[in-house]
Amino acid sequence: MKETILSRMVILTLIAVLISSVASVIVVYNAHLDRTSLELRADAEFIMALVEENSPVLRLMKLEALQRNDHTRLTIIAPDGRVLYDNWANASEMENHADRKEVVLALEQGEAEVGRLSATLDRHILYFALLMDDGNVVRFAKETESIPSTLYQMLSLIVLLIIGITLVAFWLGDRMANAIITPINGLNLDDPLGNDVYAELSPLLLRINSQNKGLRKHMVELQRQQERFQTITTYLAEGLILLDHSARIVYMNSSAHSILGSPGSEISEFIGRSLLTFNRDPELRRSVEQGLGGYTDQSMLTIGGKHYELLVSPIAGEHEKTQGVIIILVDVTEKQESERMRKEFSANVSHELRTPLTAISSLAEVLKNDLVSPADVPEFAGRIHDEAQRLSKLVDDILKLSRLDERVDMAEKEKVDLYHLIKEVKARLEPLAAAKNVEFVLAGQSAEVMGDPGILFEMIYNLCDNAIKYSGEDGGKVEVSCLREGDKVVLKVADNGQGIPAQHHERIFERFYRVDKSHSRATGGTGLGLAIVKHAAAYHGASIHLQSQEGVGTTITLEF
Repeated sequence: MKETILSRMVILTLIAVLISSVASVIVVYNAHLDRTSLELRADAEFIMALVEENSPVLRLMKLEALQRNDHTRLTIIAPDGRVLYDNWANASEMENHADRKEVVLALEQGEAEVGRLSATLDRHILYFALLMDDGNVVRFAKETESIPSTLYQMLSLIVLLIIGITLVAFWLGDRMANAIITPINGLNLDDPLGNDVYAELSPLLLRINSQNKGLRKHMVELQRQQERFQTITTYLAEGLILLDHSARIVYMNSSAHSILGSPGSEISEFIGRSLLTFNRDPELRRSVEQGLGGYTDQSMLTIGGKHYELLVSPIAGEHEKTQGVIIILVDVTEKQESERMRKEFSANVSHELRTPLTAISSLAEVLKNDLVSPADVPEFAGRIHDEAQRLSKLVDDILKLSRLDERVDMAEKEKVDLYHLIKEVKARLEPLAAAKNVEFVLAGQSAEVMGDPGILFEMIYNLCDNAIKYSGEDGGKVEVSCLREGDKVVLKVADNGQGIPAQHHERIFERFYRVDKSHSRATGGTGLGLAIVKHAAAYHGASIHLQSQEGVGTTITLEF
């Protein structure tokens, strides 16, 4: 803006100076012309007075005396145009002047004044012609300056004038521009109406104030939307990553960072970096390249022993050109594990049900065909009864697990004293403990939790039953304690049995999983006891902790 003001002011000044200079030249030229005309007429009167005072001979002598007058040229012209006399040239050599304007006008009007370019001298001449009594024309002439020559003579002065005025105009323009711009630069655009400046700026300031209000409203809305987006994506269980067209990370939520990030790193360390520089999984690279190519893709990733469903979708920009991709990582480890367990469960159920059914069928067929002596019938009938009981127990356990899984037909939770339930379980299992020569010890205090008494009883019974069965053969000991620790109720069941190898710790709560299948078969277990414990604990919001060492024993802790 300042440069515009300065340049326009200088241009206007130059135009004004040029116009003024030309006008001055014209004025000076006209003044010079008027002065020359006056001088010419004065010279003519003086010369005519001298000529008319004396006789013709004396006149001729005086005319001869004026012959080389440097200021005024005198020419006598006959009515037919012949030059009779000229004090600057040889009259006989001069051309006919009958067509000269001043001569024509003098013959018609008696006198004439004309300014023109001389055909013989090639100069600008002012002519004054008088008609004499004898019919001849006396013409007086003086050289004058033309406008171009006058302008040329004044050129140096005009140039100096232009330079001086331009410098002054530049200085004044700079000060004027500063005087105009400084208040504008000092405007407080956050509060346009609070500025006290030129009245001409009021409409602009009103518009800025209106736009500021609109911008502030939009900014608040954008901030609110950004916070909402940040909140949603931050606590989103699925990993969310936004990449630009070069596969650089634009955004990553905490779930994606926990999946892909290294321990101790921050999300900010990944922003702006290419996703493929710190994760070179071929499947991830292939999916990202598919997305950048404008295609959606779905695949599976395995990271740190967990399985993730990878969803990649392109972000289309102008002219359908891909501007980036959206990546969603969904943890499907539990889903896949559930699917694996479901398949295993189906296979195990088929196997576990088939075993007693096959035994019952075989024994019944033997009895039916009278292939057993009467003395052995009770034994065969007892074995059929045992297998039927085992089958019934298996079906009961499967139904219990199904109820816990589906959480249907569940009783309303109520206050239950765990210590009292443990006493009931102890009373039920004491004959089994005595038969195995296992000491059953109960310790602790009354502690209430909210739950289903039947499910809690089943859970404690299974834990204690397992502990007794897998305790030492001679002098085994099972310790059960129930204590309140702060806001928690802690239930512990410990035995001094054979313990569980470390490689089995993560799987002993799975359905039908057995560490020692031969021993489990001998103890008559269904392989569902600890699975029921796990699901019952989950139903009551309790956590399970396992501590076991081979040859030392096992401790299972439940925290409510």
